[in-house]
Amino acid sequence: MASLRRPLPLLVAFLGGLSWGPVTLCRAGGTSSTTETYAWGSAVPIPTGGPSWYDDAYYDQVLANGVAGTPLPAGAQMPDNGTYAAAGSASTGEAAPGVERPPIGIGPGTWLISLFFGKNGVPNGFAWCTANFVFQNGTSFGLGTAGHCASALSNPVTAFVVPPPEAPCPSGGVCGPGIYPIGKFSIVRNGGLGNDFALIAVNSAFNPWMRPTMPVFGGPTGAYTGGLPTVPAASNSVGLLTVLTPSYSPAVVGYCGHGAVVGTGGTCRAAAGLFASGTAFLWYGPSTPGDSGSGVVMVPDPLTPLAPVPATADLTHIIILDASVSRKLAVTIGPDYPGMVGGTQMARILSIVGPSWTLVNGGLP
Repeated sequence: MASLRRPLPLLVAFLGGLSWGPVTLCRAGGTSSTTETYAWGSAVPIPTGGPSWYDDAYYDQVLANGVAGTPLPAGAQMPDNGTYAAAGSASTGEAAPGVERPPIGIGPGTWLISLFFGKNGVPNGFAWCTANFVFQNGTSFGLGTAGHCASALSNPVTAFVVPPPEAPCPSGGVCGPGIYPIGKFSIVRNGGLGNDFALIAVNSAFNPWMRPTMPVFGGPTGAYTGGLPTVPAASNSVGLLTVLTPSYSPAVVGYCGHGAVVGTGGTCRAAAGLFASGTAFLWYGPSTPGDSGSGVVMVPDPLTPLAPVPATADLTHIIILDASVSRKLAVTIGPDYPGMVGGTQMARILSIVGPSWTLVNGGLP
């Protein structure tokens, strides 16, 4: 079927990672900005620029410094427009009530940075993404994000981290806010909406810094895999036009991501949903490049503060247009609609990581 989509600057495949110059335009998955084709249509990556100070020389310095951390370059501004003390300075961060920005430690809402390399070893892409949930396998920890934020297995992942004041510095002495190489990608699924997730195997030196709790919303308290009252999906046709509607369950979801402008500093937001399409969940709410990978939780009634806050999905896509036309000029619209934001359902995420990895529950914010 031919696609009705035009080359749009903002995709259906929301590549919530920002691309980095001076390399050629890339999506967060490290591929060039050509049209991507899915069963339900096509999409074009978002052309955006990452921070100019994070180049391959700085990246090499971060890897060389390792668990000691690397201070931000002089004058570098973080996404929340704050200037932070250099790693290794006397500053140990701030108190961590759960609503801090950026969050203390490593966990949901952590700002992730990855570089992609071509066959010649030269960097050819940059991913600015957000972490979702913490997973555990024995004494090992994993950190989730979007699959399109990873170029290949074993690629190092760096992150901006404010060390917990009470936790030891892995290198000894004092660790301050800065960029740390927290681990490497161990699982990558980059199969489009509903199949977009990656797991970072976290360096065990950072185990004391792991923070499973979602800022602001709290949780997660287990995973949502169904159970809400649901209006079933439907298909309605008139002449050559077919309109597909996804199933719907009334719910409010929350997420915290580093999207440009609306996600400054890892801003937490609420959205209305919950629509289901295959192995994807979708909702209506604000999101921009940089949010990709964010953890999405179901937000309870505020009058029931101790109600469950289950992990629901990761955030990976913004829908611009889902419409196609056949050779016989039959037009199909949906089941995803303009303005929706979507990601991979937790049931699918848990199947991707396998039974050896378990979701780590969080507490109150």
